[in-house]
Amino acid sequence: MNFEQQQDLEQKQQRLVQALLEYMRNRTGKGVQLLETHISWVLLEGHYAYKIKKAIDLGFLNFSSLQARQHYCEEEIRLNRRLAPAIYLNVIAVGGSYEFPQPGAQPALEYAVMMRRFSVLNQLDVLAEEDRLLPGNMA
Repeated sequence: MNFEQQQDLEQKQQRLVQALLEYMRNRTGKGVQLLETHISWVLLEGHYAYKIKKAIDLGFLNFSSLQARQHYCEEEIRLNRRLAPAIYLNVIAVGGSYEFPQPGAQPALEYAVMMRRFSVLNQLDVLAEEDRLLPGNMA
């Protein structure tokens, strides 16, 4: 993928995430929160969280194709469900268009890991900062 194609895909993903925020806000009438990491966006809606992987290639991590993002979403569910089956639910397709996305629709424009939301007080960075991180938290 050349630089222009990468830039175009990044812009499309950003439009999709913003449109999903609006879709969720309109659907629930409640606040939806967006968290961003260096490799994903996480939309927090009610009792659920939806993680969309950014179309990036960091060398050691390559999410640049839709197939790769689907694969790594499925792997995240498979691996993390072993230790947190109540949190990691499934992978959902996001279809429709970049301006009017439809969760669960095909053909997929993106894939998201669907999880049960948990308290930010249980995030590893918070536990570490508060000196509450135990070896069992990292098993």
